[in-house]
Amino acid sequence: MRYTSATALAALLSLSSTLAKPVSRSDYNQTDIWDFALLKPSPELQWTPCFGRFTCTILEVPLDYSDVDAGTTGIAFIKWTNKNASSNAQDILVNPGGPGGSGVSLVLTAVSLLQEMAGLNNIVGFDPRGVNNSGPDLSCFPGRKNTINLYDPDFGKAVDVNSSTSLADTWARAGSVGEWCSAVHGANSSAKYANTIATATDMLHYAELAAEEKGEKKEDAKLWYYGASYGTVLGSTFATLFPDRIGRMILDGVVDGEDYYQGKWAANLPDSDAAIESFFKYCYEGGEKACAFWDESPEAIEARFTAVIEDLSVNPITVTDPNFVQRPAIVTITDFKTALVSVPYSPSAYFPFLAQVLAGLENRNGSLLATFSGEGARIDECSTDDESNAQQIEPRYYIACNDANDRFNLSTIEAWTEHVDTLVDESKYLGEAWAAGTAINCRSLKVYSPESQIFTGVPSSNHTSTPILFIGNTLDPVTPLRAAKKMSGLFAGSRLLTQNSVGHCSVAATSSCTIGYMRKYFDDASLPDEGTICEAEQVPFKSDVTEAHLAIAGLRKRHHV
Repeated sequence: MRYTSATALAALLSLSSTLAKPVSRSDYNQTDIWDFALLKPSPELQWTPCFGRFTCTILEVPLDYSDVDAGTTGIAFIKWTNKNASSNAQDILVNPGGPGGSGVSLVLTAVSLLQEMAGLNNIVGFDPRGVNNSGPDLSCFPGRKNTINLYDPDFGKAVDVNSSTSLADTWARAGSVGEWCSAVHGANSSAKYANTIATATDMLHYAELAAEEKGEKKEDAKLWYYGASYGTVLGSTFATLFPDRIGRMILDGVVDGEDYYQGKWAANLPDSDAAIESFFKYCYEGGEKACAFWDESPEAIEARFTAVIEDLSVNPITVTDPNFVQRPAIVTITDFKTALVSVPYSPSAYFPFLAQVLAGLENRNGSLLATFSGEGARIDECSTDDESNAQQIEPRYYIACNDANDRFNLSTIEAWTEHVDTLVDESKYLGEAWAAGTAINCRSLKVYSPESQIFTGVPSSNHTSTPILFIGNTLDPVTPLRAAKKMSGLFAGSRLLTQNSVGHCSVAATSSCTIGYMRKYFDDASLPDEGTICEAEQVPFKSDVTEAHLAIAGLRKRHHV
């Protein structure tokens, strides 16, 4: 479940010297495949060496498993094989969230961390339908893939409830994008097959083919899976549809599945303000050398934080330093609130940077915020087709909106205003940005999944072949612990493991305790005792963070992701 500015994330990651280096072809065998475009889709798992130490395949699957005449599409998979594993090793499929997150990018970036969780098993990342290397093509600009820069720069920005025009502008802008994309794809476009039910069935299809590779019956095949954020919707949907086909399933950073399928995205923020406010405590405890916004007490830091917001709300800041911008720019309270959504996802990574941004703003210097928000980038560079930095908007909206199936109606400005008020009441810090993130962008997107791929009801099951392990943080800014408790209660026999930390998903803060329970579960399906709480070793302003943690928490600049 991710709502962030891709430009902001790219800027932030470039400042962190602790991040792991991405896979480089110069470090590995030059004969490997380094581009999924070189692979031909196949109805079988035809593994090809790729990216230095992995194998890749594009699996040809039916667009609609109940209507084979609808055609096929290709789903990209990447596999890391544990050389120390026995013949009993399982393929653990992983999904980093979104919707729209790339499992291929996740594995390329975070394989070392995933190994810690998986034990003596293999790790398989895949790009869900419409994402990154997988079909169908969801681009609303035919032939263009780097679409994030082809939309209005204000698309997706936080609304401003104090502005007389902001709500109306955002509502209208969302409508224009929906109308544009609907005209491009049309009612009969293959875009309607990009949805969670279809992807869940793709996962079962993979598990069956992997079982046949080992000489087992496909009817006996079971899914082994780790899903974070939206990946928990994908997992809980699979468990609802195929409860007897679960080998292992860990759902981390749990989304309220009922709220998601209603299309509201209104159950995400009950803990977000507390997560933001933890910055005051951690900054103070980190000390003056570690926190650029340090003061003599958490209360003093909070007072200065509030003063910065109040000043920026009425006094935008000009930015002209060529070291930070490529054209004259201003930063506003809307830029700050849009960027702020990212911050509590991974406090260890972002709290120190937030402190620097605040220190600058307090002195009327908006350079770092401009870098973070992407304000001041050269307009003539906004349409680049550089595939190495491709960022796509469409997968998130098509998947989420197809799943919602018009259940939540924001077709009037009155309904939209009420929705914004609800979210702002829930979170004074993140409500305005979250409101602009997903639900509103479904209002004019008129592409609908076939009836066989429309989920009804609430994800749940009275029995699963293996109990599910749910994991939730005590303060998760967008997937609150109450959602994890609710969803665990809907799957009989499941268990909730709580990690006492701030951030999105357990991996936002390293915990050897949590990793230990994950490995144990994958090893023998054993669950922690009821009420178990794990502490985290990673603390903001006192610990480094790796790119692998950011990737699984939904924060790394992916392909896309």
